[in-house]
Amino acid sequence: MGVMPRKSGEIFIITSDRVAGELPSNRVPKRALFQVWTGHDWSATITDATTFTAVDVADEYIRANFARVMA
Repeated sequence: MGVMPRKSGEIFIITSDRVAGELPSNRVPKRALFQVWTGHDWSATITDATTFTAVDVADEYIRANFARVMA
């Protein structure tokens, strides 16, 4: 599963190639869909995403919350 910050307009969000309901895998996703981090869980709805003002802030959030984001 890949997790990374992504620019969305003027803000940054955390995205993943994780597909809801599927176990994490090292394989390339079958679909070009991605999930967004809501601060509590992953969602397929982009408007649910937690937003960040800079890529460095989003990166630091991922590092600080690694266990939750990768669960």
